[in-house]
Amino acid sequence: MQYQKGYKIDGRYELIQFVGSGSFGEVWVAYDIETDVEVAIKIYISMDAQGLSDFKKEFQLSFNFHHTNLLHANYLGVNTEDDRPYLVMPYCPEGSVMSRCGLMSEDQMWMFIRDVASGLAYLHSQNPPIIHQDIKPDNILIMSNGDYVITDFGISKQLRSSLRKSASSLNSAGAVSYMGPERFSKQFQSIKASDIWSLGAAIYELA
Repeated sequence: MQYQKGYKIDGRYELIQFVGSGSFGEVWVAYDIETDVEVAIKIYISMDAQGLSDFKKEFQLSFNFHHTNLLHANYLGVNTEDDRPYLVMPYCPEGSVMSRCGLMSEDQMWMFIRDVASGLAYLHSQNPPIIHQDIKPDNILIMSNGDYVITDFGISKQLRSSLRKSASSLNSAGAVSYMGPERFSKQFQSIKASDIWSLGAAIYELA
Protein backbone atom coordinates (compact mmCIF):
# COMPACT_ATOMS: atom_id res chain seq x y z
CA MET A 1 0.00 0.00 0.00
CA GLN A 2 1.64 3.19 -1.16
CA TYR A 3 -0.73 5.85 0.17
CA GLN A 4 -1.47 6.81 3.75
CA LYS A 5 -4.53 8.13 5.56
CA GLY A 6 -4.75 11.90 5.18
CA TYR A 7 -3.03 12.01 1.80
CA LYS A 8 -4.80 14.32 -0.67
CA ILE A 9 -5.06 13.22 -4.29
CA ASP A 10 -4.79 16.25 -6.55
CA GLY A 11 -5.52 18.40 -3.52
CA ARG A 12 -9.20 17.41 -3.62
CA TYR A 13 -9.73 13.85 -2.38
CA GLU A 14 -8.51 13.23 1.18
CA LEU A 15 -8.00 9.52 1.92
CA ILE A 16 -9.75 8.57 5.16
CA GLN A 17 -10.04 4.76 5.20
CA PHE A 18 -8.22 1.98 3.37
CA VAL A 19 -10.66 -0.62 2.02
CA GLY A 20 -8.47 -3.14 0.23
CA SER A 21 -6.01 -3.82 -2.56
CA GLY A 22 -5.64 -6.13 -5.53
CA SER A 23 -3.30 -6.86 -8.41
CA PHE A 24 -4.00 -3.56 -10.15
CA GLY A 25 -4.37 -1.04 -7.35
CA GLU A 26 -6.08 -0.13 -4.08
CA VAL A 27 -9.45 1.17 -2.91
CA TRP A 28 -10.02 3.95 -0.38
CA VAL A 29 -12.90 5.82 1.17
CA ALA A 30 -12.13 9.49 0.59
CA TYR A 31 -13.54 12.89 1.44
CA ASP A 32 -14.25 15.12 -1.54
CA ILE A 33 -13.25 18.54 -0.26
CA GLU A 34 -15.04 20.41 -3.04
CA THR A 35 -18.44 18.74 -2.71
CA ASP A 36 -18.32 17.81 1.01
CA VAL A 37 -19.25 14.15 0.42
CA GLU A 38 -17.62 10.79 1.02
CA VAL A 39 -16.66 8.87 -2.11
CA ALA A 40 -14.88 5.66 -3.02
CA ILE A 41 -11.66 5.93 -5.00
CA LYS A 42 -9.96 3.09 -6.84
CA ILE A 43 -6.33 4.01 -7.48
CA TYR A 44 -4.66 1.95 -10.18
CA ILE A 45 -0.97 1.18 -10.64
CA SER A 46 1.19 3.48 -12.73
CA MET A 47 0.95 2.99 -16.49
CA ASP A 48 2.86 4.09 -19.53
CA ALA A 49 1.41 6.62 -21.99
CA GLN A 50 -0.28 3.92 -24.09
CA GLY A 51 -1.81 2.31 -21.04
CA LEU A 52 -3.22 5.64 -19.86
CA SER A 53 -4.63 6.30 -23.32
CA ASP A 54 -6.36 2.89 -23.35
CA PHE A 55 -7.71 3.50 -19.85
CA LYS A 56 -9.23 6.86 -20.84
CA LYS A 57 -10.86 5.40 -23.95
CA GLU A 58 -12.49 2.61 -21.96
CA PHE A 59 -13.70 5.05 -19.32
CA GLN A 60 -15.33 7.13 -22.05
CA LEU A 61 -17.17 4.04 -23.29
CA SER A 62 -18.29 2.79 -19.88
CA PHE A 63 -19.28 6.30 -18.71
CA ASN A 64 -22.43 6.00 -20.80
CA PHE A 65 -23.48 2.74 -19.14
CA HIS A 66 -26.37 3.51 -16.79
CA HIS A 67 -28.15 0.70 -15.00
CA THR A 68 -29.56 0.32 -11.49
CA ASN A 69 -27.26 -2.64 -10.82
CA LEU A 70 -23.99 -1.15 -12.05
CA LEU A 71 -21.80 1.07 -9.86
CA HIS A 72 -21.15 4.08 -12.06
CA ALA A 73 -17.73 5.77 -11.99
CA ASN A 74 -18.25 9.53 -11.96
CA TYR A 75 -14.74 10.73 -12.73
CA LEU A 76 -11.40 9.54 -14.05
CA GLY A 77 -8.29 11.40 -12.96
CA VAL A 78 -4.53 10.95 -13.01
CA ASN A 79 -2.71 11.86 -9.80
CA THR A 80 -0.23 14.61 -10.68
CA GLU A 81 2.36 13.36 -8.18
CA ASP A 82 2.83 9.83 -9.49
CA ASP A 83 0.78 9.54 -12.71
CA ARG A 84 -1.46 6.84 -11.22
CA PRO A 85 -4.99 6.89 -12.70
CA TYR A 86 -7.94 6.74 -10.34
CA LEU A 87 -11.71 6.37 -10.55
CA VAL A 88 -14.13 8.23 -8.28
CA MET A 89 -17.33 6.33 -7.47
CA PRO A 90 -20.24 6.48 -5.01
CA TYR A 91 -19.31 5.14 -1.59
CA CYS A 92 -21.24 2.04 -0.46
CA PRO A 93 -20.86 1.93 3.35
CA GLU A 94 -22.45 -1.53 3.51
CA GLY A 95 -19.42 -2.91 1.64
CA SER A 96 -19.43 -6.02 -0.51
CA VAL A 97 -21.83 -8.94 -0.35
CA MET A 98 -18.95 -11.13 0.88
CA SER A 99 -19.68 -9.79 4.37
CA ARG A 100 -23.06 -11.59 4.22
CA CYS A 101 -21.69 -14.96 3.18
CA GLY A 102 -23.80 -17.66 4.86
CA LEU A 103 -26.05 -15.04 6.47
CA MET A 104 -28.49 -14.16 3.68
CA SER A 105 -32.17 -15.01 3.87
CA GLU A 106 -33.86 -16.70 0.95
CA ASP A 107 -35.49 -13.38 -0.05
CA GLN A 108 -32.11 -11.61 0.05
CA MET A 109 -30.59 -14.36 -2.06
CA TRP A 110 -33.29 -14.02 -4.70
CA MET A 111 -32.76 -10.24 -4.74
CA PHE A 112 -29.03 -10.79 -5.19
CA ILE A 113 -29.60 -13.17 -8.12
CA ARG A 114 -32.11 -10.79 -9.72
CA ASP A 115 -29.89 -7.70 -9.37
CA VAL A 116 -26.60 -9.21 -10.53
CA ALA A 117 -28.22 -11.13 -13.39
CA SER A 118 -29.93 -7.93 -14.50
CA GLY A 119 -26.65 -5.99 -14.44
CA LEU A 120 -24.87 -8.72 -16.38
CA ALA A 121 -27.69 -8.89 -18.95
CA TYR A 122 -27.23 -5.15 -19.55
CA LEU A 123 -23.45 -5.50 -19.99
CA HIS A 124 -23.85 -8.52 -22.25
CA SER A 125 -26.39 -6.66 -24.40
CA GLN A 126 -23.87 -4.01 -25.44
CA ASN A 127 -22.38 -4.07 -28.93
CA PRO A 128 -19.84 -5.55 -28.64
CA PRO A 129 -20.81 -7.34 -25.40
CA ILE A 130 -19.00 -6.31 -22.21
CA ILE A 131 -17.70 -9.43 -20.46
CA HIS A 132 -16.95 -8.68 -16.82
CA GLN A 133 -14.38 -11.50 -16.35
CA ASP A 134 -14.25 -11.15 -12.55
CA ILE A 135 -17.69 -11.73 -11.02
CA LYS A 136 -17.29 -12.64 -7.35
CA PRO A 137 -18.84 -11.52 -4.02
CA ASP A 138 -16.07 -8.96 -3.47
CA ASN A 139 -17.09 -7.20 -6.70
CA ILE A 140 -20.78 -6.95 -5.79
CA LEU A 141 -21.48 -4.01 -3.48
CA ILE A 142 -24.57 -3.24 -1.39
CA MET A 143 -26.21 0.15 -1.85
CA SER A 144 -27.83 1.95 1.08
CA ASN A 145 -31.28 1.07 -0.34
CA GLY A 146 -30.39 -2.63 -0.41
CA ASP A 147 -29.75 -2.93 -4.15
CA TYR A 148 -26.78 -5.02 -5.27
CA VAL A 149 -24.46 -3.38 -7.80
CA ILE A 150 -21.63 -4.73 -9.94
CA THR A 151 -18.32 -2.94 -9.79
CA ASP A 152 -15.07 -3.29 -11.77
CA PHE A 153 -16.82 -3.69 -15.12
CA GLY A 154 -15.68 -2.26 -18.46
CA ILE A 155 -12.04 -3.37 -18.21
CA SER A 156 -11.27 -5.15 -21.47
CA LYS A 157 -8.84 -7.96 -22.10
CA GLN A 158 -6.53 -5.43 -23.79
CA LEU A 159 -6.51 -3.08 -20.80
CA ARG A 160 -6.03 -5.96 -18.35
CA SER A 161 -2.99 -6.97 -20.42
CA SER A 162 -1.62 -3.44 -20.12
CA LEU A 163 -2.21 -3.47 -16.37
CA ARG A 164 -0.48 -6.83 -15.97
CA LYS A 165 2.56 -5.51 -17.81
CA SER A 166 2.75 -2.67 -15.31
CA ALA A 167 2.20 -4.92 -12.28
CA SER A 168 5.08 -6.53 -10.44
CA SER A 169 3.54 -9.98 -10.90
CA LEU A 170 1.45 -11.48 -13.68
CA ASN A 171 -2.12 -12.40 -12.88
CA SER A 172 -4.86 -13.62 -15.18
CA ALA A 173 -8.16 -11.77 -15.17
CA GLY A 174 -10.51 -13.01 -12.49
CA ALA A 175 -10.33 -15.05 -9.29
CA VAL A 176 -9.49 -18.68 -10.03
CA SER A 177 -12.10 -20.16 -7.68
CA TYR A 178 -14.92 -18.49 -9.63
CA MET A 179 -13.68 -19.33 -13.13
CA GLY A 180 -15.52 -21.68 -15.46
CA PRO A 181 -13.60 -24.61 -16.99
CA GLU A 182 -13.25 -22.85 -20.36
CA ARG A 183 -11.13 -20.18 -18.66
CA PHE A 184 -8.28 -22.68 -18.33
CA SER A 185 -8.05 -23.37 -22.06
CA LYS A 186 -4.95 -22.17 -23.93
CA GLN A 187 -7.30 -20.75 -26.58
CA PHE A 188 -9.57 -19.04 -24.06
CA GLN A 189 -11.82 -16.27 -25.37
CA SER A 190 -13.98 -14.03 -23.20
CA ILE A 191 -17.61 -15.21 -23.48
CA LYS A 192 -20.86 -14.37 -21.70
CA ALA A 193 -21.14 -17.89 -20.27
CA SER A 194 -17.98 -17.30 -18.21
CA ASP A 195 -19.74 -14.53 -16.26
CA ILE A 196 -22.79 -16.76 -15.71
CA TRP A 197 -20.61 -19.56 -14.32
CA SER A 198 -18.90 -17.08 -11.98
CA LEU A 199 -22.29 -15.80 -10.78
CA GLY A 200 -23.32 -19.39 -10.07
CA ALA A 201 -20.15 -19.97 -8.05
CA ALA A 202 -20.82 -16.76 -6.10
CA ILE A 203 -24.41 -17.83 -5.39
CA TYR A 204 -23.22 -21.21 -4.13
CA GLU A 205 -20.68 -19.60 -1.79
CA LEU A 206 -23.12 -17.02 -0.42
CA ALA A 207 -25.74 -19.70 0.25
